[in-house]
Amino acid sequence: MVITAHLVADVQAFGGTFPVFAHTIAHPDGLVLVDTGMTGTHPLVEDEWHPRGYPERIPREVVCVINTHLHFDHCGGNPLFRGVPIHVQARELHDALTEDDYTVREWVDFDGANYVEHDGETEVLPGIRLLPTPGHTAGHQSVVVDGVAVLGGDVAYSFRELGDADTEGKRRVLDLGMTTWLAHVERPTVPRRN
Repeated sequence: MVITAHLVADVQAFGGTFPVFAHTIAHPDGLVLVDTGMTGTHPLVEDEWHPRGYPERIPREVVCVINTHLHFDHCGGNPLFRGVPIHVQARELHDALTEDDYTVREWVDFDGANYVEHDGETEVLPGIRLLPTPGHTAGHQSVVVDGVAVLGGDVAYSFRELGDADTEGKRRVLDLGMTTWLAHVERPTVPRRN
C-alpha cells in the first residue's frame, strides 16, 4: 500500500509556520484519507492560529476517512465527506462534541456526518488498523498500515518530541519501530527514543 502526504493547510504556532499534512493510503478497496485539513478558517481559531486551508489539495474520491483526532486542523475538511464513513475513537468524538474550546464544533457536527466510532484497537480494512495513542488528546489514534508504517497524526509535532516517550501514545508508536509519518512533518522516518 502506498502512502502519500498532502499539504492541506498551515497554521502559525510557536513563532513559526507549521504545515498540516493529510495522508492517503492506496488500498486495494480504494483510497483511504487520514485527516482532512481545512477548507477555510473560522473566528474561533483565526486570531490565535492564523490558519490557511488548501481545500483543492484534499483528495475527494475516498472509500473512508480516518481522523487521528478532531482538532480543527485535522477535521476542518470533514464536511466535504457527507455520507462517507469517518473512523474515530468514541472518546475523541465525545470530547469534541462536549468540551468547550476543543475544536470548531460545526466542522465535526454537520449534516450528513457518518462517524464510525471505535473503542480501542481495530482493523477498518484489511491491513489498516487503528491504534489508540493517547497523549495529545485522550482519544487520539494512529493508523498502522500493513504492519510496516504508522500514520501518527499529532502523537507528536516532531520526531524529537516523539522520542521523548513521555506519553502512552508516543511509547506505543516507538515500540512499533516502524516508518512513521507525522501531521506536521513532510517526510517519514523510523523514530528513536531520545
